[in-house]
Amino acid sequence: RVFCVMGGGGSSSGNGRRRTTRTSGEPTSGRAVAAAAKKLRDLQRRLKFRGCLAPSVFEAPFEEAAVESLYRDLAARFRLARQTLLAVWLAAVTAASAGLFVGGAALGSSAQHGLLWGAVGASGVLLFALWTCVEADRLARRLLWSGTQACVGDAREHEALAAQVAQLRAQLGAAKYEEATMYKLLFRGQTRLASFSSGTSGPREFLLAAPEARSITSAVEGEPNLAIALALSGRTTDWDAVKRAATRLRHRDYGLRDYYVDVRQAFPELQLYTVTREEYKAGHRDISSGLTPDEEYRRTLGALFALYWLARVGIDGECGLSFGVDDDWAPRKIPEQEDLDGSAALKKRLTFYCNTPWKKLLQLLVDAGMLTERGGRGGAVEVAVPRMCAMLALTAIHDVFKVEALLPRVRPEHAPFKGFAAGDVINDHDVAMYYVLDHFPEALPSFAGLDATQRHSVLFTQSKMSFNHGWLVQAEAPPHALFARFKRVIMAGEANPPDVSFYFVHWLTDLAGAVPNPLDGSERLVLGFPYQVLGSFITSFSVLSALATQTETEVFETYLESYWRDAAPRLRLGAPPSGEHAIAMMRLLCQAQSTEAQESVLAAWEKLSADDEKVLCDEMSRTGIADQHFRASAQKRPGGPAILVYYSPQLVRSLTPDSASQALAILAEVYRRSRKLWPLTPLERLDDDARTVTVRIDQIKELKLEDIRAVYSDGNSWLLYKRNEREAVVECHPIDYLAELHTNGHQAAVLKLWRKRTGVAIGGPDSAQTSRRTSASATLSRGSLSLAGHSPDPSWSRLPTGVAREGGEAAAEPAEAEAEAAA
Repeated sequence: RVFCVMGGGGSSSGNGRRRTTRTSGEPTSGRAVAAAAKKLRDLQRRLKFRGCLAPSVFEAPFEEAAVESLYRDLAARFRLARQTLLAVWLAAVTAASAGLFVGGAALGSSAQHGLLWGAVGASGVLLFALWTCVEADRLARRLLWSGTQACVGDAREHEALAAQVAQLRAQLGAAKYEEATMYKLLFRGQTRLASFSSGTSGPREFLLAAPEARSITSAVEGEPNLAIALALSGRTTDWDAVKRAATRLRHRDYGLRDYYVDVRQAFPELQLYTVTREEYKAGHRDISSGLTPDEEYRRTLGALFALYWLARVGIDGECGLSFGVDDDWAPRKIPEQEDLDGSAALKKRLTFYCNTPWKKLLQLLVDAGMLTERGGRGGAVEVAVPRMCAMLALTAIHDVFKVEALLPRVRPEHAPFKGFAAGDVINDHDVAMYYVLDHFPEALPSFAGLDATQRHSVLFTQSKMSFNHGWLVQAEAPPHALFARFKRVIMAGEANPPDVSFYFVHWLTDLAGAVPNPLDGSERLVLGFPYQVLGSFITSFSVLSALATQTETEVFETYLESYWRDAAPRLRLGAPPSGEHAIAMMRLLCQAQSTEAQESVLAAWEKLSADDEKVLCDEMSRTGIADQHFRASAQKRPGGPAILVYYSPQLVRSLTPDSASQALAILAEVYRRSRKLWPLTPLERLDDDARTVTVRIDQIKELKLEDIRAVYSDGNSWLLYKRNEREAVVECHPIDYLAELHTNGHQAAVLKLWRKRTGVAIGGPDSAQTSRRTSASATLSRGSLSLAGHSPDPSWSRLPTGVAREGGEAAAEPAEAEAEAAA
């Protein structure tokens, strides 16, 4: 109130002297005022006293001189108020004295007597007025000082409380990521692995520390029902958390951190990844993969996170899988152009983000029954909770038996099991998982709690299918080598198409989490795979689910045609070809993978000699399965075995685009010499394992053409050496080594890779030295494409050749002629 009374005053121009007589509690110097009023700027702003303080005070830094000036200004205002009050009282006293004098004179017996009484009354009133003024001044000064102290004290208290709040917030933020207490609270009393160091990890990494687990004694090793129960310490699956995670996967406000906390609380098996032996065993590791327990645990988290991102395609899954998350566990944004400069990894991430067929990935989850489409195909998707719970459980437990302390020993009543005898420790973690799920399902509570249908699907994923996905996406192997065993497993397990898709979702998430950096997206897929290869993988998933209902050859041919259609817009192709050349062309297109290599391979096809073309058409269209043939390329000379040229895609890619014609000629020569070693035999007369043979070309798969040919000029040669009835290899040996092999009863053939000709098979017979085309051969030529039932595509005229044309025959070097004679 005192401040408000003086609110209209201006700055003081007084001499600034202070009274020597001070009341209790007053400051004794300007320095004391400065110490007490350091926060007056905040005080003035808080109490809105802008009108009662000189503006110049707040324009300069808050130094002692400024505070002294402020105090003098306030003191001058109080003096002015005091003087005004005193004048008012003096006027009142004078008026009172005059009144008393007049009254006394009128009432007194004489004027002298009245004057005396008037003087006495006036003196009393004056003394009273003076005393009142002094007390009022003293009271005003006390009010001024106490008010100033109270305001400054409030400001200090407010600032102290604000500092405490900020400190508590910082402590809470630190505790959220760095305090072991938070870890225990979130994960129900579990403690971090002792080897984890928070000082070497960022704040977002703290919660990813693997939990500690109990050590396993030698008494329970090999007994999964006992060892796992001991390691779990009585913990069971929290099915409420499992269902919460599955149900909310496609909720926009369900963040990765919430998901991680849910799955950590849900699956007790996650603590099994850090189980160790109580007694050290020489020559044994804790984890069979060679990683540390913490790294193997993080790989499992990576697979779980990949499943989270795949299920959220169309929301934020694309960014999360491609770029990872920031310190707040939110998906990183698409980088700007300036962010890409100088960062090759970031460019790869952006390429992955832009080129990955996200809709096909989402469709894979739909085909697996994990997502359902409302209103039919193409509608909005929602989570199928039971199926998603099964995938979450499988992902959490699938690598548990990489922990060597938990590996099971085959009991006598279960022997033999998948080639393991009674008493054998199953060292293959996939077979070990199948053994435990089949004979001890209650040991893993997250598996035991699933219904029978979901347990069947999970058990199917652990079957040994001997399926090489790379062979399929690159069309490297014939149908028998690709699918025969896989098909038997499917038929024996009575799997349906959703189960096959379920297996491939698990395969993909397991691959995506291979690098133990789960918060940085899928580094294995994003940085470790060419996006064309990954696209081929994704394209194959939808085709493979049909293996439960179609033959191996039908599935392979469907994949080749699907791949051709996907590449058609990019390469300006027509419909998938038909005729005897169709399968060879489609397989070569798959093997080339990149656009540049594919264009050069297609252009090189027209330069092939008739003999090389016939060899490729015949051998690349053999299925290795009796009574199965490709629809597009009917086999005129049936029989087997089919030939798998191992690493043929690498050979094709290493020689394209500059030497694409020679790459196809070399591949034809390998097929030609292999057929000499394995003559055609009716497939019915061959054992199932003998219906496909493998020819390994490891030594030439990455060489350039000049390096391959240089061997002959050095007095050596490339030999195709038959090691056994199932396998042959291409090796470099001296020319006379062939005679030594024949002397010792081994079979081998010289690969004639030295001739450099156009339109001629490398090492082919003289009758093939001219490039003949007949109307029945249905071959590709520049400017026209003969396809059964389709008109030529004029866009072929725009395809680059990919290789310089060479005229005539190159003269053979003397050493090459010598090698040919020796052969």
